[in-house]
Amino acid sequence: MGTWGYVILVAGAVVIGAAAQYGLRMRLGFEGVLTAIAAGVAGFAFSEYEIFGLGKWGYEAAGLAIFPALIAALVAAAIVEVAVHYVEQGARA
Repeated sequence: MGTWGYVILVAGAVVIGAAAQYGLRMRLGFEGVLTAIAAGVAGFAFSEYEIFGLGKWGYEAAGLAIFPALIAALVAAAIVEVAVHYVEQGARA
């Protein structure tokens, strides 16, 4: 993956994290950062490696496989948001 691929990946992860932070109005203040990190790591892993059969299919931009990276980033973001929600609920109980 080239430099622009990393820029696209980081920008996408930040957008997903910001959307989770401000769209869901979480209370702890760091959910967006956790979500962005998870989205970036998952997006990189699924773009570069063939995991669960999601190889380099679809469009590529600067060596970044767009569809596998996007799908993995959104799924990882959802998992992190659900986990943070349940941890937050347990901390208040």
